[in-house]
Amino acid sequence: MGKGKPTHRGGLELLFARRYLRSRKSLSVINTTAAVSSIAIGVAVAAMVILLSVYNGFDTILRRLDTASEADIIITPAKGKHFHEEAFAWEELTPNIGVEAYAPYIEESVMVEYHGKQAFATLRGVEQESYSRVVALGGEDMLLYGNWQLALGDLRRVVVGRDIDNIFADGFSVRNTAVHGPLKILTLRKENISPLLPLSAIKSDSLRHGGTLSERATGLTSHIFTSLDWAQRFLTCEGRLSGVAVKATSQDNIERVAKRVQRVLGEEFKVRSRYEVNETLYRATKFEKWSIFFILLLVTIIAGATIIGSLVMLITEKRDDIATLYSIGARRGFVARIFTLAGGLIGGRGVLGGILLGVVVCSVQILFGVIKMPGSTFLIEEYPVEMRLGDIVGISLAVLAVTLIITNFTISRMIPRGNKPNEIRN
Repeated sequence: MGKGKPTHRGGLELLFARRYLRSRKSLSVINTTAAVSSIAIGVAVAAMVILLSVYNGFDTILRRLDTASEADIIITPAKGKHFHEEAFAWEELTPNIGVEAYAPYIEESVMVEYHGKQAFATLRGVEQESYSRVVALGGEDMLLYGNWQLALGDLRRVVVGRDIDNIFADGFSVRNTAVHGPLKILTLRKENISPLLPLSAIKSDSLRHGGTLSERATGLTSHIFTSLDWAQRFLTCEGRLSGVAVKATSQDNIERVAKRVQRVLGEEFKVRSRYEVNETLYRATKFEKWSIFFILLLVTIIAGATIIGSLVMLITEKRDDIATLYSIGARRGFVARIFTLAGGLIGGRGVLGGILLGVVVCSVQILFGVIKMPGSTFLIEEYPVEMRLGDIVGISLAVLAVTLIITNFTISRMIPRGNKPNEIRN
């Protein structure tokens, strides 16, 4: 038997392993312990599939919301806060490098005031038409009320985020821009400052409220948008910009387009994709996801430790069979592989059952939204779920690796080196 063809070895060893686990002669406690081990591993695997899929769902929603409220690519000066419009190579931003549209903007931190209530905000001056092609803030789902109209003839207006909209509510929310008075905007003056008049350092102006962004604009809750020309005059930055917002021709190659734009613009400008701008947020989400993965993997290791008991009892019960195999020429490696496969079958059943259970639960949640989010939210009502093949494969390989490590450790302790069956340890 020890000199059989390799092509038949695996099948013969697997046959022994399956018969040992299914044999009616085996102690019922062994079969029960093996089943409990498989169930414990399966539950842990199902939990990993479900929780990682939930994190995937939140990550997808986060990226979708970010896509709706921010540009694909942001271009800013490598040094300083502003750059001159004439110094920018506008002719380089073409479809040839993956740029579909672009919009210049100027941005500055300001304070806003309305009927004695104040709040800090980020003023962003944009060209209404070009910015709408880059970021669709004018869509119905992006506006809570009002409209995306920053300029009406010589009249300039502001569109604000949800946090800024709160200052328009006098005890109750009136979602009608017609009843709102002018919003006062304050910033530090950059010229003609008298040391004898400290208040002269503050510059202010007022604009009418034109609209409020909806909850989908998650990253713009403290922003106020107005026309680029007014913002440049107000900030005393005529002819200067803070950056350029860019829309890529395809959402699948934003990173590559950003690198191309960086090459054509040179080192004077810093080009970042949407994911790089919000890198901390995305990194935190990934960190939480994989932290959960390793915590549940630890739980799987604890659950997989029950395989030790099953194998110890199985090897002890099959001592006579092992002696018989040795007597007809079997080597230790052959015997060890039988019980390795037995442990693999115990873990494999758990992995397969856990994957199936996790996929079924996730599918039910995707189709019917059974589990609702606690509290009330305007964005989603049920927990988002997104299954990814890479996660399922990774979970399967990790748990099977843990199972094999535990199995090999047990076998190395129970079946010593050498071919003497009477040395099998209790």
